[in-house]
Amino acid sequence: MSRRRDTTHSKTNGTSNGTGNVLWPGSGDGAPRTSRPPRSADRSGPEADGWTRHGTALPGWADLEPSTNRKRTASDDTFLQNVSTGRFALVILAVAGLFTLYVGHVHATTDLYNQLQQAQKANQQLHLKHNRLEGAYDRRTGPSVIYERARELGLRESVSYGAPITVE
Repeated sequence: MSRRRDTTHSKTNGTSNGTGNVLWPGSGDGAPRTSRPPRSADRSGPEADGWTRHGTALPGWADLEPSTNRKRTASDDTFLQNVSTGRFALVILAVAGLFTLYVGHVHATTDLYNQLQQAQKANQQLHLKHNRLEGAYDRRTGPSVIYERARELGLRESVSYGAPITVE
Protein backbone atom coordinates (compact mmCIF):
# COMPACT_ATOMS: atom_id res chain seq x y z
CA MET A 1 0.00 0.00 0.00
CA SER A 2 1.10 3.49 -0.50
CA ARG A 3 -0.17 6.89 0.43
CA ARG A 4 -1.68 8.76 -2.50
CA ARG A 5 -3.58 11.95 -2.49
CA ASP A 6 -5.20 13.50 -5.53
CA THR A 7 -3.23 11.73 -8.23
CA THR A 8 -3.84 12.41 -11.86
CA HIS A 9 -6.33 9.58 -12.28
CA SER A 10 -8.49 10.42 -9.23
CA LYS A 11 -9.78 13.91 -8.71
CA THR A 12 -12.40 15.20 -6.32
CA ASN A 13 -15.08 15.57 -8.97
CA GLY A 14 -14.37 12.10 -10.46
CA THR A 15 -12.76 11.21 -13.75
CA SER A 16 -13.09 8.41 -16.21
CA ASN A 17 -10.36 5.79 -16.65
CA GLY A 18 -11.16 5.28 -20.31
CA THR A 19 -13.51 2.33 -19.83
CA GLY A 20 -16.43 4.45 -18.72
CA ASN A 21 -15.94 3.66 -15.02
CA VAL A 22 -15.68 6.64 -12.76
CA LEU A 23 -12.82 6.77 -10.25
CA TRP A 24 -13.23 8.67 -7.00
CA PRO A 25 -10.66 9.83 -4.52
CA GLY A 26 -9.32 6.95 -2.48
CA SER A 27 -10.10 4.36 -5.16
CA GLY A 28 -6.60 3.94 -6.50
CA ASP A 29 -7.07 0.20 -6.88
CA GLY A 30 -9.01 0.76 -10.09
CA ALA A 31 -12.28 -0.68 -8.80
CA PRO A 32 -15.29 0.72 -10.67
CA ARG A 33 -17.70 2.77 -8.61
CA THR A 34 -21.18 4.09 -9.09
CA SER A 35 -21.66 7.57 -10.47
CA ARG A 36 -22.31 8.87 -6.95
CA PRO A 37 -19.13 9.87 -5.04
CA PRO A 38 -18.72 8.38 -1.53
CA ARG A 39 -19.39 10.64 1.39
CA SER A 40 -16.61 11.19 3.90
CA ALA A 41 -18.79 9.69 6.65
CA ASP A 42 -19.06 6.44 4.63
CA ARG A 43 -15.31 6.05 4.48
CA SER A 44 -13.58 4.31 7.33
CA GLY A 45 -10.27 2.64 7.95
CA PRO A 46 -7.27 3.36 5.71
CA GLU A 47 -9.31 5.22 3.07
CA ALA A 48 -10.37 7.79 5.65
CA ASP A 49 -6.70 8.60 6.29
CA GLY A 50 -5.89 8.94 2.62
CA TRP A 51 -4.36 5.48 2.17
CA THR A 52 -5.22 3.85 -1.11
CA ARG A 53 -4.49 0.44 -2.55
CA HIS A 54 -2.69 0.09 -5.88
CA GLY A 55 -4.23 -2.16 -8.47
CA THR A 56 -1.36 -4.63 -8.24
CA ALA A 57 -1.15 -4.85 -4.44
CA LEU A 58 -2.18 -8.09 -2.74
CA PRO A 59 -4.80 -8.05 0.02
CA GLY A 60 -3.50 -7.71 3.57
CA TRP A 61 -4.20 -10.01 6.50
CA ALA A 62 -6.92 -7.69 7.78
CA ASP A 63 -8.66 -7.90 4.39
CA LEU A 64 -8.57 -11.71 4.38
CA GLU A 65 -9.84 -12.14 7.93
CA PRO A 66 -13.65 -12.33 8.33
CA SER A 67 -15.22 -9.37 10.02
CA THR A 68 -16.57 -11.62 12.80
CA ASN A 69 -13.01 -12.35 13.97
CA ARG A 70 -11.71 -8.81 13.92
CA LYS A 71 -13.16 -7.53 17.14
CA ARG A 72 -13.94 -9.74 20.08
CA THR A 73 -16.05 -8.21 22.75
CA ALA A 74 -16.32 -9.39 26.34
CA SER A 75 -19.88 -10.51 25.71
CA ASP A 76 -18.68 -12.92 22.98
CA ASP A 77 -16.18 -14.61 25.29
CA THR A 78 -17.16 -17.61 27.35
CA PHE A 79 -17.33 -17.47 31.11
CA LEU A 80 -14.05 -19.32 31.55
CA GLN A 81 -12.22 -16.88 29.28
CA ASN A 82 -13.30 -13.98 31.48
CA VAL A 83 -12.14 -15.62 34.75
CA SER A 84 -8.51 -15.37 35.77
CA THR A 85 -6.48 -18.47 36.59
CA GLY A 86 -6.23 -17.59 40.28
CA ARG A 87 -9.96 -17.09 40.65
CA PHE A 88 -10.62 -20.29 38.73
CA ALA A 89 -8.29 -22.19 41.08
CA LEU A 90 -10.04 -20.69 44.12
CA VAL A 91 -13.43 -21.67 42.72
CA ILE A 92 -12.21 -25.22 42.07
CA LEU A 93 -10.83 -25.44 45.64
CA ALA A 94 -14.09 -24.10 47.06
CA VAL A 95 -16.12 -26.61 45.06
CA ALA A 96 -13.80 -29.43 46.17
CA GLY A 97 -14.13 -28.28 49.79
CA LEU A 98 -17.92 -28.16 49.56
CA PHE A 99 -17.97 -31.61 47.95
CA THR A 100 -15.76 -32.96 50.74
CA LEU A 101 -18.06 -31.45 53.35
CA TYR A 102 -21.08 -32.97 51.61
CA VAL A 103 -19.51 -36.44 51.46
CA GLY A 104 -18.52 -36.15 55.14
CA HIS A 105 -22.05 -35.11 56.01
CA VAL A 106 -23.49 -38.10 54.13
CA HIS A 107 -21.17 -40.50 55.96
CA ALA A 108 -21.92 -38.92 59.34
CA THR A 109 -25.66 -39.14 58.66
CA THR A 110 -25.33 -42.78 57.61
CA ASP A 111 -23.38 -43.61 60.78
CA LEU A 112 -25.93 -41.80 62.94
CA TYR A 113 -28.78 -43.67 61.23
CA ASN A 114 -27.03 -47.01 61.86
CA GLN A 115 -26.55 -46.10 65.53
CA LEU A 116 -30.22 -45.16 65.77
CA GLN A 117 -31.26 -48.50 64.31
CA GLN A 118 -29.02 -50.35 66.79
CA ALA A 119 -30.49 -48.35 69.68
CA GLN A 120 -34.05 -49.10 68.50
CA LYS A 121 -33.21 -52.80 68.24
CA ALA A 122 -31.70 -52.81 71.75
CA ASN A 123 -34.75 -50.94 73.09
CA GLN A 124 -37.09 -53.50 71.54
CA GLN A 125 -35.07 -56.38 73.03
CA LEU A 126 -35.19 -54.71 76.47
CA HIS A 127 -38.98 -54.25 76.22
CA LEU A 128 -39.40 -57.92 75.26
CA LYS A 129 -37.20 -59.02 78.19
CA HIS A 130 -39.15 -56.76 80.57
CA ASN A 131 -42.45 -58.22 79.40
CA ARG A 132 -41.11 -61.79 79.78
CA LEU A 133 -39.81 -61.12 83.33
CA GLU A 134 -43.03 -59.36 84.32
CA GLY A 135 -45.00 -62.39 83.10
CA ALA A 136 -42.76 -64.72 85.10
CA TYR A 137 -43.25 -62.60 88.25
CA ASP A 138 -47.01 -62.50 87.75
CA ARG A 139 -47.10 -66.28 87.36
CA ARG A 140 -45.23 -66.71 90.66
CA THR A 141 -47.35 -64.22 92.59
CA GLY A 142 -50.76 -64.90 91.08
CA PRO A 143 -53.80 -65.96 93.21
CA SER A 144 -53.67 -69.60 92.14
CA VAL A 145 -50.07 -69.93 93.35
CA ILE A 146 -50.79 -68.13 96.61
CA TYR A 147 -53.82 -70.38 97.45
CA GLU A 148 -51.80 -73.49 96.66
CA ARG A 149 -48.96 -72.47 98.96
CA ALA A 150 -51.42 -71.58 101.71
CA ARG A 151 -52.89 -75.08 101.56
CA GLU A 152 -49.41 -76.54 101.76
CA LEU A 153 -48.86 -74.55 104.96
CA GLY A 154 -52.07 -75.93 106.50
CA LEU A 155 -54.36 -72.98 106.13
CA ARG A 156 -58.00 -73.60 105.34
CA GLU A 157 -60.20 -71.81 103.00
CA SER A 158 -63.27 -70.40 104.70
CA VAL A 159 -66.05 -68.23 103.43
CA SER A 160 -67.76 -67.36 106.70
CA TYR A 161 -66.28 -64.65 108.76
CA GLY A 162 -68.85 -64.32 111.53
CA ALA A 163 -72.41 -65.04 112.66
CA PRO A 164 -75.09 -64.40 110.07
CA ILE A 165 -77.01 -61.14 110.39
CA THR A 166 -80.79 -61.21 110.35
CA VAL A 167 -83.01 -58.26 109.81
CA GLU A 168 -86.43 -58.03 111.67
